[in-house]
Amino acid sequence: MNVGHPEIDADHRYLIHLINTVELVLRFPENPEHMKLAFDELEHYAAEHFAREEKIQISWGYSHYDEHQQEHRRLLESLSLLRRMMEKAMAETSPPADALREHSGYVTDFLRKWLVDHVMKTDLKMIDLFKGRKVF
Repeated sequence: MNVGHPEIDADHRYLIHLINTVELVLRFPENPEHMKLAFDELEHYAAEHFAREEKIQISWGYSHYDEHQQEHRRLLESLSLLRRMMEKAMAETSPPADALREHSGYVTDFLRKWLVDHVMKTDLKMIDLFKGRKVF
């Protein structure tokens, strides 16, 4: 899943870590506040990563920047929708941990697909941008 740029590749590894954290919270849902904290960090870091990646794309003259930026916006919107869905389910379920258990498979599948699809189908197109060039 490496694109050949150290910052972008490190970001991708950390995003995987954050998704794993959400999955861990779903396995042990007794404290729903942990889900809020995990989603806070995932949403915050995803937005930072996308901004950093776009800045790198601009500085390297990436020809697919506009489409990539639009995909980032859609990804952030879908992450926000997922979070709202989980918050609503927890608010409507007693105890809220039951909602986390009920939706854990969906959330896990969604987040894995969300990141892997983006990296594998979109980000890996940047490999040629960095290949054979001094990145730092």
